[in-house]
Amino acid sequence: RKMMKKYKIFLIGVLSLLIFGLLLPQPIQAFMVLVESPIKDFFSQHSLLLCVAVGIIQGLSEEGGYYLVFRTILKKEKSLKTPIIFGLGRSSLHTIYDFGMIFATSMSVFSCLIAVGARLLNIGAMIGLTLIDYISITKKRVVYLVLSIVLHAIVNGVIYANELELLNGNNNFESMCIICFSCVVIIISVLICKNSLSEEA
Repeated sequence: RKMMKKYKIFLIGVLSLLIFGLLLPQPIQAFMVLVESPIKDFFSQHSLLLCVAVGIIQGLSEEGGYYLVFRTILKKEKSLKTPIIFGLGRSSLHTIYDFGMIFATSMSVFSCLIAVGARLLNIGAMIGLTLIDYISITKKRVVYLVLSIVLHAIVNGVIYANELELLNGNNNFESMCIICFSCVVIIISVLICKNSLSEEA
């Protein structure tokens, strides 16, 4: 069977980010912090729990959503190229937005270099998470999906906690957090991918 065009897989990745990374989780998160309700009152008094909830919502929505895409739209694309191209698609808008924010913010050259390096490394992490989602399906191991959700939730929760100034991080804290997260995800995804390939051999 002929493979789907690479640019189509890339665009599916971009659209998936818009749907599962923005349209689905953002209204839920906005309801938690903006709409007057007992939920808002609770989280306003428990900021750390809010960060945990935001991380879990983002992780579930994104990684769960991408898993669903691989199970449906891309279910016939049986190649490791598929999650890699998809991962480039899902990370593209992230990277463009982040670069725009970096260059729009006045920061030192050193901080700017760290921020740019972190975002470039983060592309590898996004591809890594996508590979884990994909292998979760091909190897029928839900634990891999749970792993990608947990990893995503942790970094989102930590970054959000820093934005709320719950952590005493310096100006480069977010970038260093992304660098550490990216390295961990890349290593884990490589090990899982290597194990998957060895099982097929």
